[in-house]
Amino acid sequence: MFVPKKNRISYSLKEPAPVDITVIIPCYNDGIYINDAVNSVLHQSLLPEKIIIIDDGSDEDTLQILKKIQSPLVQIIYQENTGVCGARNRAIKEATTSLILTLDADDYFEQTFIEKAYQVISTQEKIGVVCSYYEGFRTNGALTAVIKPLGGQVHNFLVQNNGVASALFRKSCWEAVNGYDVSFDKGYEDWDFWISILKNDWEMHVIPELLFKYRIKDKSRDQIAVALYNKELKMKIYDKHKDVYLEYIDRVYAQLIFKNQESMKNIVKLKNSKEYVLGNFILSPLKYFKNKLNS
Repeated sequence: MFVPKKNRISYSLKEPAPVDITVIIPCYNDGIYINDAVNSVLHQSLLPEKIIIIDDGSDEDTLQILKKIQSPLVQIIYQENTGVCGARNRAIKEATTSLILTLDADDYFEQTFIEKAYQVISTQEKIGVVCSYYEGFRTNGALTAVIKPLGGQVHNFLVQNNGVASALFRKSCWEAVNGYDVSFDKGYEDWDFWISILKNDWEMHVIPELLFKYRIKDKSRDQIAVALYNKELKMKIYDKHKDVYLEYIDRVYAQLIFKNQESMKNIVKLKNSKEYVLGNFILSPLKYFKNKLNS
């Protein structure tokens, strides 16, 4: 298990046997985390051919940390800020390998991710993308949740994103869809990217192991996207991929019904919980007096 250490620098190679993979790490003001991300790749049981860190207009503190990275596998590109889609696209364009692995600068992989993902994608022709179960964690080390995306075919992605942003995919898939759509600058670019790839008859395989760690930060870009732009971005995805939604309208409808039923089950569980009953008991007198005042 890879254990990150604050600001550590340990850019030694585990073994000289790289495979046909380039790891893409966009970095924007994440200097305090970038070492953990890079080291999680350099300590993989199977090494990639190259790691491209693309700095997307970071502050001076981050730039100074990036300058200290010394490894024959690492290439660093510096550019003005274009956003995560533009940064990923530029770095992937630079890559000469047939496989691409994306990783955000504040996250990290467990030691066997590349080995297990490569085994899948190199032996199964229908698989265009490979990811895994993942675990959310806070900077203090506290674990928040275990997420088990379903992966699958394009119809599995029309109601919700059933993939992970950090995943191994074929560069040819990226080329076929003209890369990440830079118009998704507010978020959900990964969801759109997966739909774009999978509607070309590719499938996403999810390794049923916790091989990826996702850092939970307050006011992160993902949280802002959900809080402020969720409806807008979902409509944007629908408008862009309307043909696929219409093709799978029955499946979409069924998934929406199932999702609603699951939500209702959770509400019933909450209402039956001791905490909810106790809360209602405590609040009942307040509700009584409030109703009296308003009557």
